[in-house]
Amino acid sequence: MAYIRKTDIYILLVENKRLFCYALLWGIPFSISCVLGWRLVHEGTVFGLGSSAAAYAGSFLLFLLETAVLSLPAAALASMVMRGGGRKCDRGVPGSEPEKVAEGTVRRPAWQAWLFYSLLIFLSWVPVFLAYYPSVFAYDAEGQLYQVLAGDYSTHHPLLHTLFLGAFFRLGVALGSCSAGMAVHSVVQMALMAGVFGWALSFLYERRVPGLARTLLLVFFAFFPAHSVLSLSTTKDVLFAALVLLYTLSLYRIVCSRSPGDGQHAVAGQSEKAGKREVALCVFWTVLMLLFRNNAVYAFVVSAPVIYAGLGERNTWSSRAARKTFLCMTLLALVLYGVCAFSLKAFTHAQSGSPREMLSVPLQQMARTRVRAEEKIDPSLRQELEKYISSEWVFAAYNPHLADPVKSRAVIHDDPAGLIKTWVKLGWKHPAIYIDAFLDNSLGLWYLWDTSHAQVYGIGTESGFGYLSTDNRAMPAGFEVEEHSLIPGLRAFMEKIVSDNAYSRIPVVRLLFAPALYWWLLYLYMVTALYRKRYRETLPVVFLAAYCLTLLLSPTVLVRYSYPVMVTIPVILPCLAPGARQEESENIQ
Repeated sequence: MAYIRKTDIYILLVENKRLFCYALLWGIPFSISCVLGWRLVHEGTVFGLGSSAAAYAGSFLLFLLETAVLSLPAAALASMVMRGGGRKCDRGVPGSEPEKVAEGTVRRPAWQAWLFYSLLIFLSWVPVFLAYYPSVFAYDAEGQLYQVLAGDYSTHHPLLHTLFLGAFFRLGVALGSCSAGMAVHSVVQMALMAGVFGWALSFLYERRVPGLARTLLLVFFAFFPAHSVLSLSTTKDVLFAALVLLYTLSLYRIVCSRSPGDGQHAVAGQSEKAGKREVALCVFWTVLMLLFRNNAVYAFVVSAPVIYAGLGERNTWSSRAARKTFLCMTLLALVLYGVCAFSLKAFTHAQSGSPREMLSVPLQQMARTRVRAEEKIDPSLRQELEKYISSEWVFAAYNPHLADPVKSRAVIHDDPAGLIKTWVKLGWKHPAIYIDAFLDNSLGLWYLWDTSHAQVYGIGTESGFGYLSTDNRAMPAGFEVEEHSLIPGLRAFMEKIVSDNAYSRIPVVRLLFAPALYWWLLYLYMVTALYRKRYRETLPVVFLAAYCLTLLLSPTVLVRYSYPVMVTIPVILPCLAPGARQEESENIQ
């Protein structure tokens, strides 16, 4: 008995040491983000005030001290999630098997759960639809529908979404009311989004995720303002977010399911058929996802090799088969995407989008250098810089959190190679300003207490700008989409939240609205899966992480850009909860 007690103590100490290390793996980066974010907001730079070597050294030592102090409570918070209520959650540890269903318990079919959740979510959104009738006609709707009216298309916005939105607009024209057409668009999009969220909840039901987690997630989807308002919005990011969720969960079912080799014995023919159906669905969602967001292609190309490598963690026949199947899936998806994208462009005779979209961060860095260190720039370099970013407008146009004013005025078409050379030379002379510019432009993605993302275009009910854009975009005479709220009181209440940013005055709750929260939850999910040695469960979210990295190069931080992470991570995170089980079907292992 004494020997057993000593062994248990030894295992506990080793496990706690391992838990502590993984908790710090999350806690230290989170603490760094808090320190750097606070400095940017309150001091305007992450390097501290002062320009002498002694000032920089003191600022760096203070940074280390602040990070160390914050890391311990952050790691303690992370460790609570990682343990999940005890070591029984850890795969491969005795007692880690999923909880068994009690004898006599009747579990309803997954399709019934899907129908129940979908209807409940859809019905909860109906009052908001009536309040914002006929739709939240905002964001890029005006520009996209001008393309439809003129027949002059561009790949600046995804063509598939432009055609999707245009179909309802044309329906409204045929009915004699563009507002009616957009009302139909709202109902259809609400049904699609509610169906996807309902399917996600039924996915968790199949995995026997605890009922409390599913209930909280149902409330989140049904009543969180971002979901109800965006379900009516004309922005492409809504359906794209749904497709990211479908792709992630579909890949999860394929990659993380148990196979007969893991001790699960099912009817071979049925499992094989189900496996092929899952693979086909995953390819289908992938192609649609890539067609709905231009930067999704870059994230997918970056994530695919990582997933491919992760599938070969064990040098076994099943791992080699998994790699082969995933490679075929990826190549097929890319080929189908290429064919569809080419066909859409040829069908619409669309022009290619401007390359300046990819230069948001470099242009911001150059503009910030002019604004913050104009007198310190070498005269010859300043003259060179003047060709691209003129002093006539840069001081008034520069906004540290929004690249659009600079991006729209900068001259890049005449000499893009010269622009890049100037950017490199300027950055070599002023690296600190470049770092500050990059961090300031992406502040809302990683700093949990950032507020700039909710007021980058302004704030207030009258303007319709704030946390979300609900302003009604103007259309040419005869094609107007007119607002006609059927529940004006509810609309006024919702506007206080999403335009006046009233949520920001509610402690704790305000964090649910922060885009950065969902990035840190995504990172926490990955670290937790690694700690529990459930390595394959990190693979389905690799695309999501790569997509987040592309957002760092965006012209600004908006909730709609982060919406795919906001809808996906709350679903995938409960899969690590105690009691959740792995699928019992054939997969690509």
